[in-house]
Amino acid sequence: MPRLLILSASAGAGHNRAAEAVHESAKTWCPGVETEWVDSLKYTNKLFSKLYERSYFWLASYAPDLWGAMYKQLGKKREANTLDKAIELHDRLAYKKLMARVEEFRPDAVVCTHFLPMNVLLAKKISVPVYVVVTDYDVHTQWLNKKAAGYFVGAEHVKVLLARYGYPAEKIRVTGIPIHPVFSQEVAPSTSDRPRLLLMGGGLGMGDMADALRRLLDLPCKITVIAGKNEALRRKLEGIADGRATVHGFVTNIHELMGGHDLIVTKAGGLTTTECLARRLPMVLYSPIPGQEECNADFLLERGCAVKARSVDILDYKVHELLESPARLDMMKRACGAAARPYAGRDLLRHVLDENPARG
Repeated sequence: MPRLLILSASAGAGHNRAAEAVHESAKTWCPGVETEWVDSLKYTNKLFSKLYERSYFWLASYAPDLWGAMYKQLGKKREANTLDKAIELHDRLAYKKLMARVEEFRPDAVVCTHFLPMNVLLAKKISVPVYVVVTDYDVHTQWLNKKAAGYFVGAEHVKVLLARYGYPAEKIRVTGIPIHPVFSQEVAPSTSDRPRLLLMGGGLGMGDMADALRRLLDLPCKITVIAGKNEALRRKLEGIADGRATVHGFVTNIHELMGGHDLIVTKAGGLTTTECLARRLPMVLYSPIPGQEECNADFLLERGCAVKARSVDILDYKVHELLESPARLDMMKRACGAAARPYAGRDLLRHVLDENPARG
């Protein structure tokens, strides 16, 4: 029986959701494969783990321009320098608990949805192949490790970028970004007598959701709000809604909610937008964070799946414009369907398993 270890890092919600998607895809489409999903930060120093986990949230929420500048700098093609070598040495010497967990599981292959565990395992010269899943519609050189066994990416242009960074093109596969298998299932369309609008800020409830909701409440539509795991935000949004919108915290049926709405206002995270594509749900992307969110937005805008509200000040106008144009909404739905890859998790697993049969 093949054994597959899936490693993520909880720096933003998307990396863990991609790992969960691969794990659940194995259960659904690859019976007989034994998988385990591990958040690698849970096997590191607690202080380091907390700082690493919260740094992106803080930067994206309070210093997005700084994050964008860092992202741009990290994305520059460059040769290995002294800092890179120091980081590799650190990765080789640290993470003893993580490596003990890997050795205990004895995988035939490892799939990483974040570059941290990839770099740790490859620095330690692990004896099994390590594959990498890029979770946005862009990639920077922090994701590049020429020792990786292969990459799985969401779109052809990401493959081009990786190849130009120096990774062999024949080992990069355009499967799409993996999402939970439930998004491959059909759901009944909305039967509401009014348009239905879904407002989300990602799994952590990021973005100007309070201001966004205030702007949207006067539109002629039914509004559902998902605050994610941010409980303080959920309470605040309930107060703003005052019965005029349905507010949820963290939900486990987002695939059903997406299927029952006509339009979504959301941040441009890689996983959320990929789920929207699978649900043929047109998007209004608001205030994309400089960096990977802007790149995700560009990908979706080019394909006709989304419009962008660069700030909350124009958000209600953008939404109202779409709600007043059913023909345009229908065109965007068809564009989402054309761009969707709901079986990405299945497809990448089949590649990994074909190349790595179970050891005796």
